[in-house]
Amino acid sequence: MSNNHSPKSTTLGELAGQAGEGLRVFGGSGALVTSVEYDSRNVKKGSLFVAVDGMKTDGHHYIAEAVEKGATAVCVSEKRAGECDSLKTRGIGVVGAENPRNALSRLSATLYGFPSRAMVAIGITGTNGKTSITYMLESVLKRHGFNPGVVGTVNYRWGGQARPAPNTTPESRDLQEMLFRMKQEGVNALVMEVSSHGLELGRADDMDFDVALFTNLTRDHLDFHGDFESYFNAKKRLFALLEKSGKKGRCGIVNIDDPYGNELYMMRNHYSYPFKSFGTEGGADYMPSPGSVENTLRGVRYVMERPHPGVEIALRLPGRFQVYNSLAAVAAAHHLGVSYEAIAAGLAEIESVPGRFDVLLGDGGYAIVVDYAHTVDALQKLLTSAGELEHRRLITVFGCGGDRDRTKRPLMGKVAEEHSDIVIVTSDNPRSEDPGSIIADIVTGMTPGRHEIIPDREEAIRRAVETAGEGDIVVIAGKGHEDYQIIGKEKIHFDDKETAARWMRPGAGAGRTR
Repeated sequence: MSNNHSPKSTTLGELAGQAGEGLRVFGGSGALVTSVEYDSRNVKKGSLFVAVDGMKTDGHHYIAEAVEKGATAVCVSEKRAGECDSLKTRGIGVVGAENPRNALSRLSATLYGFPSRAMVAIGITGTNGKTSITYMLESVLKRHGFNPGVVGTVNYRWGGQARPAPNTTPESRDLQEMLFRMKQEGVNALVMEVSSHGLELGRADDMDFDVALFTNLTRDHLDFHGDFESYFNAKKRLFALLEKSGKKGRCGIVNIDDPYGNELYMMRNHYSYPFKSFGTEGGADYMPSPGSVENTLRGVRYVMERPHPGVEIALRLPGRFQVYNSLAAVAAAHHLGVSYEAIAAGLAEIESVPGRFDVLLGDGGYAIVVDYAHTVDALQKLLTSAGELEHRRLITVFGCGGDRDRTKRPLMGKVAEEHSDIVIVTSDNPRSEDPGSIIADIVTGMTPGRHEIIPDREEAIRRAVETAGEGDIVVIAGKGHEDYQIIGKEKIHFDDKETAARWMRPGAGAGRTR
């Protein structure tokens, strides 16, 4: 980080005092702190090292290494503060926390000056649709005159630059540093995907949101959350964070066509801020006119019925599910005072969203759709939307990731079979699992003889493309924008769209992007 992106240094006592309850300084309150770190490899002179219990290791094991690298203070579990008595005699500051992970968030936000308070902040959660909505709101807010920053699955971007996104929602310390940098560089509006993992792990705990937006909830991440109720509770935390936000004019926005979104909406009186709803099935605050939705390969169009009848929305993004995503963006932007003119213009300017119904047109009269759909619901919506388009046959290529929820595999196989004319089951990111075992789980939900198994993903894509003829639509699902495949511990380059283009007739790269 360059100097102009560094926070002001402070003492441990001042930092802990400003961070609030749950922290107790046991010694070295005068220690100078210039950064907060949770990874001992990033510690430098002046760092406060926070010993967080990680997914695979305990940060307390790395205290000695952090001190050796120059840490002037450590934050540990209050129950283990006694283990650090020797550090106090060496002049190292020691602060105890009821929960070091929560302390990491609070200390980081405090050191960086709570940067989310200096910008409009929109948090988006839900199983599907988050990424598309961030692209939509980014375009709309730019059109309105904002200078937006985006934190999401595809990348982190602001100021014309995109940074890699290791996690949809970064660790709290990294998030606060990023927002600090955004603020320094003139960002005044934040659009952020807030994942269930990020919410459960407290990564967004010290964000001050203006808007909390809920898209839907379908089966996913049960390997992490354990059960569906815990998954939903994690998502609901975004609305609790909005409740404690110090912003004026806050608003919750939910999809009431989704049963969990509707449940949230019915709980709206539990919150001090208003809720607004979107949907297509009637009764929503933001909804299209019945029968006005047109879904073609050129994109989706519809006319608003509520709250202002006659507003026309035209997207160059195909897929009926984009109606919901755009309604969410319309509701959030309108609440923030953006005109319908700017909303419609901003939405119309988006040419594509990486890996979300990304279309290639083959010279042989067929189309290829690359999409990130990796849940049962997302795959069903993807194939339903593709099936609505004029076509001869629907050819689907998909697999499931390894070391993830196994229970969804046969369900995805069943959905693929029900909505396709031809299905090729292949490998996704097998990680440490045997690709054959993953495929075996998938096909237990399918009818024998009604699908083809090709474990090699490139070979599966080649087979699908070479099978396609005039009027066919090939759907390649599961990886979308990802440009890699994880096999064992190795991460190799692999891009579905790039691979499909290579096999399109006549010759490499013959396809045209819509």
